[in-house]
Amino acid sequence: MNFHSLAEFIQPQVQQLSGKEAGINTLVVAIKRFSDTLANDKTPDTSRVLKDARISLSSGIVDVTIRVPRNQFSTIVRELSDIAGELSEFPHIFPLSNSIKLILPAEDYALVHGKMGHLKEAAAQTNVAEVILNLSPHAEMNPGIASYITELLFRNGVNILDAFLGYGDIIMVVDDKDGPLAYDVLQREIQGPKLRE
Repeated sequence: MNFHSLAEFIQPQVQQLSGKEAGINTLVVAIKRFSDTLANDKTPDTSRVLKDARISLSSGIVDVTIRVPRNQFSTIVRELSDIAGELSEFPHIFPLSNSIKLILPAEDYALVHGKMGHLKEAAAQTNVAEVILNLSPHAEMNPGIASYITELLFRNGVNILDAFLGYGDIIMVVDDKDGPLAYDVLQREIQGPKLRE
């Protein structure tokens, strides 16, 4: 690639974005340094990394944030356990620094909301979908796999509202309308290049 030609091509855009004069030689050096970092990139072959991963998509999900002190988290989990038999599935629970997140089906949220006083103060985001990616043991050991997946979805126009990264699972909450697209994008990556042809 001709770095000098590229520098001349992007010079007006760089000057417009930065609001400063950008010399051709400065841009050539910056392009060369960036190019060198790409040559040393050791990203794994994603078609192999995601091989054997499983994906599921659920719509009609509610993403609930309960703002309570950490010392009340165990009370919330205990209350959820007490009504678990009435739920279609036990909710995903994610304790954060000053809140606790619940990801559950809308019909379960209606039941939980009626039985738990903590949810009166909760913020519920409805009309979302849940995408769960169960990684193979091979993928779990690859650094940057979660970054790769979130960047892949971003490049394909999927807005991730929440993401929870575990050792073998990645749980993402997306807009309901983005759920099928997220599923298709990830499924193509799981299948790899040979099955796409």
